[in-house]
Amino acid sequence: MADLTAEQALLAGMLNKPLFVAFRTPQDLTRMSELLGAHLQWAIAAQNRGELFASGPFVSDQHAPGQAGGMSILRAADLAEAERLVRADPFIANGVFSVEIRKWMLMEGGLTVHVTFSDKRASLL
Repeated sequence: MADLTAEQALLAGMLNKPLFVAFRTPQDLTRMSELLGAHLQWAIAAQNRGELFASGPFVSDQHAPGQAGGMSILRAADLAEAERLVRADPFIANGVFSVEIRKWMLMEGGLTVHVTFSDKRASLL
C-alpha cells in the first residue's frame, strides 16, 4: 500500500459524513404565513425522527426571514430519500418554495454545547 500524502492523511482523519442540503427558493410567498405552522411542525417532526440536522431561513436587511429562501440539512441514505423527506415539507408541497437538493460531505467544523445541571439550561455556542 502506498504511503498517504499529507493531504490524504488529513482528509482521512476528518468526519467524512455525507448529508444532503436542500436550498429553498421563493416561488409563491402569498401562502407563506398560512403554511408556516405546518412547515414548522414538519421540521420538528423530521428533527425528532433524526432526519433533520439543521434548518432555517436566509436573512438580510432587505427581506423578512424566509423571503430570501432558506436551507435544510438532512440525514438521508441517498438522494431519493432526501427528496422524499423534503417533498413532505408543506412549503415545498404547496409551491411556496422550489427546492434544489445537493449531496454534501461534512468534513470539518465543530459544535460546543454548554449544559448547566443546576437549572437545566443548555446553550449551543
